[in-house]
Amino acid sequence: MKKIIFLDIDGVLNPVINMNALHMMWIKSNRQIKSHDNFGQLFFDYNCQSLKTIIDETNAQIVISSSWRLNGEEAMKSMWKHRGLAGEIIGITPTVTEVVQSGQAEFYDMVCRGMEIDYWIKKNKFVGNYVIIDDTDDMLDSQKKFFVQTEPNIGLTMQDAQRAISILNA
Repeated sequence: MKKIIFLDIDGVLNPVINMNALHMMWIKSNRQIKSHDNFGQLFFDYNCQSLKTIIDETNAQIVISSSWRLNGEEAMKSMWKHRGLAGEIIGITPTVTEVVQSGQAEFYDMVCRGMEIDYWIKKNKFVGNYVIIDDTDDMLDSQKKFFVQTEPNIGLTMQDAQRAISILNA
């Protein structure tokens, strides 16, 4: 059975405290301590290891649902490879514009992340298990049982990873 992780990045692999701390270290070290690469802010290793645990135990593939997806699917795949991150990116969720143009929502401000994910599932005729990992709870009611919400200052923990594994392997 196919398994998908709909993955947010900021607040999941890139916790707010990490972003702020790395930026301050970069400034105070006269830009000697690396906080970014060509793709943007570096992710926190613990959170990346938590994602790797999910991938290792489920063989799930990744669909990026983060605003980082606006850089494009190929840029996301390049970043993943360059940074040596676990898993394979197989897609990105659609933009608000695409969801509205499809007729799934009447107005732009009606579109939540859950609608973008739902549209991706329908458009790709996905059948299988999925989990949504995000720090913001703007999912559809029907998606709540597939949702793991992270604490934005901490990101994806091993406890969150175990919940995601349980959902994917159910």
